[in-house]
Parts: sequence; structure tokens; C-alpha cells
Amino acid sequence: MKIDKIPAILIYMLFSSIFGFSQNNTRSPYSLNELGEINFLGNISYISMGGVDSAIDSIEFNINNPSSLAKLKTTNYQIGTFYKSTGISNSLLNERANAANINYIAIAVPVKRFGFGFGILPYSSLGFRLQTSEEFNNENIIDTRFFGADGDINRAFVSLGIPLNKYISIGTSINYNFGKFSYEKYNQYDGINYGTYSNSTSEITGFTYSFSSNISFPLKDDISLNLLYNYNLSDYLNSYNTEFIYTSTSALINEESLGDFVDVDLANSGLENTSLLVPKKSIYSIGLEKTNKWFIGAQYENKMSSKFENKFLDIKNVSYRDSKIFSIGGYFIPDSASLTSYWKRVKYRFGIKNEEKSIIINNLPINHFSLNLGLGLPLSGLSKANLGLEFGKTSDERSSLVENYVALRIGLSLNDIWFIKRKFN
Repeated sequence: MKIDKIPAILIYMLFSSIFGFSQNNTRSPYSLNELGEINFLGNISYISMGGVDSAIDSIEFNINNPSSLAKLKTTNYQIGTFYKSTGISNSLLNERANAANINYIAIAVPVKRFGFGFGILPYSSLGFRLQTSEEFNNENIIDTRFFGADGDINRAFVSLGIPLNKYISIGTSINYNFGKFSYEKYNQYDGINYGTYSNSTSEITGFTYSFSSNISFPLKDDISLNLLYNYNLSDYLNSYNTEFIYTSTSALINEESLGDFVDVDLANSGLENTSLLVPKKSIYSIGLEKTNKWFIGAQYENKMSSKFENKFLDIKNVSYRDSKIFSIGGYFIPDSASLTSYWKRVKYRFGIKNEEKSIIINNLPINHFSLNLGLGLPLSGLSKANLGLEFGKTSDERSSLVENYVALRIGLSLNDIWFIKRKFN
């Protein structure tokens, strides 16, 4: 592929992906967390370091850190994909769910006094199918009880990074979030022909904002100390809700199966238009880096999510706490200038992450741990392919429902030069 063909192709993919992100990215009961399970955790190159964002790369825009645009030297085109296979188990069952999709598409451009970037990504997903056990049904004289949900929130963003001086840079991102969640409930009682169904939807839209600052102190021997602070403002997304309830002898509505049908007047109860809190979040990251040789860093993230509530759903056994994440990670390159060995020029990445998730189910907090490995494979010029492999576990403190997963991520970071006048044709 010629480099001059890349911008048109990626811009086409950027806008066509608005329609392509509809595929659901999760089948986890824990995706009921806040605005769903977060799909976008960062660039593949940074996820592979446990999510530590304080490493500086002058040829790749860090989407989670808009101040990185101030350091960008070349126009950068990025696309990331993922495949995730999850085993879900408890005392009664053991199932496997698979998901795959585009993870992000972004373009970043350096100009004379700043850098800017834009892109789109599937921010979060909701997706699960829950059914009560036979023991519960017998105790409650019920034949079947079912609760399912699916949907996504997508995010389009514009970012700006400005260098204040040689060592300090700042940046900001404006995000437009849009998507739809659908919910389905079903109750079937013994001895009654008609089951009771409830179908509801939430159409979600709104803006969110983030700011970041980056300081890079030169030490000695090309080693620098990197400090990063990232702040995501607290805001609200608008949720337009609908619900209808009907009785039927079948989940499919037709003249023969349908009994009663009610379009619920949510405006009368104040639930037609509700607000969903996007909690404020602070990220602190520190790292030591030797240019084109190695990096080691640590990161702490605190999200004030304990006040989150969804008045429309109002699920009684779900509550929230403040979320905390601690990560460590890094990379090393054996010999970035090697002419005899390709594998000596590869960037080898590693990281671990421990997370206290915000969701609490049946008074049991949910926790998550992951191990990450990755490769940065040099391509022609300054471009590279990024590979990431993640092994993780999510469960409550009693391991009453355990999710073990493996995720494979593949991405491209391609580079070109814009807005620089050629001296020779």
C-alpha cells in the first residue's frame, strides 16, 4: 500500500466505522457496571504495558493522553482490533463467550505550534443473558425468569496538545458519546399460559471532556523522568427511555400469541428523560525512560463512581463504590539500530493491572486482575504493527461468578509527513 493512499482509506474507515461498531463487544453479566463494560482501555501499545500512559512516543499519538500530541513529530494513522474469549463459570454452569471488533481508529497531525487528533471508538458495551436456576423457580413457584441486555456507546473525539516549553506540555479532548442500550425481562409462572414481557430502551447522548499535562525531566545518559496527570471531568449523559409491557404465549409478538399490550407512560413518572453520571477521574503516572532502549513506569487511577445511579433501571441488588486501578509496566528494545537482526529492533512490552471495579452485586464488590504482553514490530519507515496479549480474571470476593478471559489485540500505527514544505520535487 502506498503511503499517499493511507489518509483517504483511514478517513473512509473512520466514518464508515460509525455504522460498523454496532456489533456487541461483551457477554458479561458484569457489564451492568455504570455505562457498561469499557471496551476502549487505550492504544494497544499502552495496554500491553498494563495501561501505563507516561511513556513518550514521538511517532504515536496516545489517545488517552492528549498532551502527547505536543510531542508528535509525524502524522500518525492508527487502527486497533481485538478478539476476546471469556470463560464464565459458577457452581451451576461453565460457558464461553467470544467477541471481536474494531477497537479504535484515529488520525493525529503535528503542526508548527501544536498537534491535533481525531477519531472514533466503541467506548463501552452492555451484553448478557441471565436466567434463574431451577431451585429458585421451585421456591418461588415460577417456571422461568429471564433478564437480558445488549447495546453499545460509541465515542467520537477531537484532541489537542500544546507544548508550553521543551519539557512541559498540556492537552485536552472533547468527546461526543452516542449509543443505545436495550433491556428485556420475562416472567413465566406455573399454570399460567401467558408470560409477562418487558422491553425497554435507553438512547444515550452527550459530551465529556478530559485534560492532561505531561512533564519530562532529562536526567543523564538519555534517561528522562516522565510525569503525567490526566483529569476527566464529571458530567452527565442524556438518556431518552422507552418501555412497553405485554403478555404473550411466545417471545415473538403476533396476533395469536399476544395478550395485553401496554406502552408505559414514562413521562408521567419522570423517567422518559434521565441523566447518567460520568464520574470524574484522576490518573497519576510516573516513569523512567531511556530513549529507544527501555521504560519502566507505574500508574494509579481513581474514579469517583460511588454516586452513580440509573433511575430508569433501578436494580435493587446493584450498588457502586469508587473505582481504583493500579498498574505497572514497561518495554525494552535490545538494539534499535541493529542492521543484522530484526528481532533486536522489536519493542517488547509487559505489564500488570489490578482493579477494584465500581460495581457491587448482592453486597459483593467486583475485582479484576490482568497480565499483559506485547510486541511493537517495525515496518517500513517509522510505521509499526502492535500486537498485544492479555490474560485476565474478573470475580466477586466469594468467586460466585468468575470470568477468565484471554484477549488478542492487533493494531497498526502508520506514519507520514504533512504540512512541511518540500525543498525538492
